[in-house]
Amino acid sequence: MEKENTKISFQLNDKQQARYDEWTSHIKALHGEYGKFTWKYTSNGIGPEISVYSHLVKIELILTDVDSW
Repeated sequence: MEKENTKISFQLNDKQQARYDEWTSHIKALHGEYGKFTWKYTSNGIGPEISVYSHLVKIELILTDVDSW
């Protein structure tokens, strides 16, 4: 029997989603496109650390919500 591949996924909460949506809308308004993003998810044993990096504007948005821990 073959071992199933690891599936990695996470979902933003409402607060994180609002911050992400606002951030990406500013990128789109300034540059006419979203560009590419790199997501980083780190489990620190207490709660998830989440950030997203825009390759277009070379800025990282920290979405970690310590209030949800």
